[in-house]
Amino acid sequence: MSAKLACSAHNISGFSATRIRRDLCKYSPLFRLVTIRHDGQLTTASLGKLFTVRARYRPMLGSAIFSPLNAGYEQHLSTYVPANTNRRDVKSPGAGIRYQNSQLQQLLCQQVRLDNLMGLDTRAVLVMRDWRILGEAYGSGITATTPLFGWSLTKSVIALLLGRMETLGLMDRHAGELFPAWSGDDRSVITLHNLLQMCDGLHFCEDYRLGSDVTRMLFGRAPCSRYALERPLQHTPGTQFSYASGSTNLLTRWMHERLGGTEKVLHFLQKVFIEPLDTPSVLIELDDDGVLVGSSYGYGTARDWARIGQLYASSGALAGTPHETPFIDPHWISQAAQPNTSDNDIRYGYQLWLNCPGRSQTPCLHPRLPEDSLFMLGNREQKVMVSASRNIVIVRLGWSATPYPVEERFAEILEAVAD
Repeated sequence: MSAKLACSAHNISGFSATRIRRDLCKYSPLFRLVTIRHDGQLTTASLGKLFTVRARYRPMLGSAIFSPLNAGYEQHLSTYVPANTNRRDVKSPGAGIRYQNSQLQQLLCQQVRLDNLMGLDTRAVLVMRDWRILGEAYGSGITATTPLFGWSLTKSVIALLLGRMETLGLMDRHAGELFPAWSGDDRSVITLHNLLQMCDGLHFCEDYRLGSDVTRMLFGRAPCSRYALERPLQHTPGTQFSYASGSTNLLTRWMHERLGGTEKVLHFLQKVFIEPLDTPSVLIELDDDGVLVGSSYGYGTARDWARIGQLYASSGALAGTPHETPFIDPHWISQAAQPNTSDNDIRYGYQLWLNCPGRSQTPCLHPRLPEDSLFMLGNREQKVMVSASRNIVIVRLGWSATPYPVEERFAEILEAVAD
């Protein structure tokens, strides 16, 4: 874990050794025992003389645990040439903007200062409406061009990528028989729709304890998507919601196979999604099979994350484009915001959380915030709220070991931008 996260933080976000160590130690004081060294694109993490693990960074492709005995995803990239080899050199959309709402801008700066006095380590807060940045504020050492780790915000990006595929006629979310490895067993009835709603019924433990499924998948030796592919069926698909990062990595594995491998997926991501959306700093890292780790390993600036959220608020239409030619079919966006079909918790749509799903017996996630709010959420309290009724996107990125007061902070912002 030290090797992987430190390699990415150093090479993608440009963080200092001090900040990287502080971030790791927020998980556990045991990280103080680990020695971390950077040598070019190679990061080494050692626990005395007992264990040493290395991670390697590839420009535009991200970091992965490195083993000389396994070329890993590099074998899948014989001809792929990245369009830009340094994400931090990319000019962020909206650079040099002037904020018209001085009250909002002052509030955002105050929130960041207060959060960091409270030890919440807020790194970015941004408000967007109609693709226009209304205000933004950043913590120490962070700027509008700093790619920040999204953790599970990445899941919502994968849902939009699949929505783009369906809009282009490249998939049917209701089809089964997703993988040859599932042929002939009960998992063959699982659909992309089930995986998108995390109602696939597969056994997967997401508690991040040592030895749990999510920890083994993200930081173990097996490629993430391959680990998820081997999970057994526990419930009838469609009946039980269970938040599982493995489900998202199965979606990216299916995408990998459907589009024809790593190079074609990366081309699709860059040319058919990132460039039209104008989110140049977005990066999703790969597992050792060359499959996007869509559950967790996504990076982007606060402005990038806001533009991703804006797609939900604008019913899939890009800024300045006619609704007759949507970037993502509005029906997909509508379906993404529908409650899932489970018997236990319906507050999850297509890889995003629903604030108030419309059934009286189901409590809202955040009662003080708009009922129609959709939430992209990630580890360390990453928050992106989208409200179509208010036509607003609010982004909060940070590295918090304790809960972030999202209702209080976002309610203040909504009041400041009230019409």
